[in-house]
Amino acid sequence: MVGSFAADFLGELHAQTKNVSNGKVAAGAEWIFFAADSAKDLSQVPKLAKSLKGAAALWIVYPKGQTQITENDVLGVGRKSGLKDVKVVGFSPTHTALKFVIPVESR
Repeated sequence: MVGSFAADFLGELHAQTKNVSNGKVAAGAEWIFFAADSAKDLSQVPKLAKSLKGAAALWIVYPKGQTQITENDVLGVGRKSGLKDVKVVGFSPTHTALKFVIPVESR
């Protein structure tokens, strides 16, 4: 978990697993959830992308319908970081999440 997430999401996550690292990426993490509130926050994505190994995934969670961060901002930084976008979900009523992985041919 990198960034600030709603308490209800954290509660659901902790109900599924006790293996959660907050504020930094744990070695061997299968999923990284990164909360980005503005395009400026996306400067952390290249570093997060480098921490991915194998089929691990980076979920970038960002506010819906905002001008300070758009889907194109998120897609652009993920792709420039060498990742492939594979899924978009309605994370909550107020947020969207895009899932990125290392392309299969690069694993």
